[in-house]
Amino acid sequence: MSKSQRSRLLVDPSVQWSIAGRVLIHWGLFLVCLVSLGALVRILVAVGSQPFSEAWRSAAVSQIPVLGVMFVLMPLFLRDTLKLSNRFAGPMFRLRTSLKSLASDQAVDPIKFRQGDFWQEAAEDFNQIAARMDELKEENQRLQTQISEQQQLCETH
Repeated sequence: MSKSQRSRLLVDPSVQWSIAGRVLIHWGLFLVCLVSLGALVRILVAVGSQPFSEAWRSAAVSQIPVLGVMFVLMPLFLRDTLKLSNRFAGPMFRLRTSLKSLASDQAVDPIKFRQGDFWQEAAEDFNQIAARMDELKEENQRLQTQISEQQQLCETH
């Protein structure tokens, strides 16, 4: 597997399942509308030539292929949605973990998101901030050393 692909389908499950749930709701609403409209048209066309109950039954049976196709496509919709959501959930997950490390004063390597991921600029911004924090830590350490040396000089005089 190439380095630019994620091995996990779910990087941030709470975010990604929320998106998948929304897609399922939209899919379900689309399915209801599609089947209802198809059945309504069949009933309206057939109602003059056959009794309503027979027209309704015929319309319902005629929607079976549509239902079959939609149920076959549903997993494909979900997988594609989850893969797409990786392009923003993955970078955000990486950014969050790096921010936690930075906040707890741990060493943080520069981050680089995968090609095709969203928010590439956020990685660049984070890397600039992390580098600046390292510079400030070094300067702080240098100044503390100078202060200690000054205090030792004052104490000896």
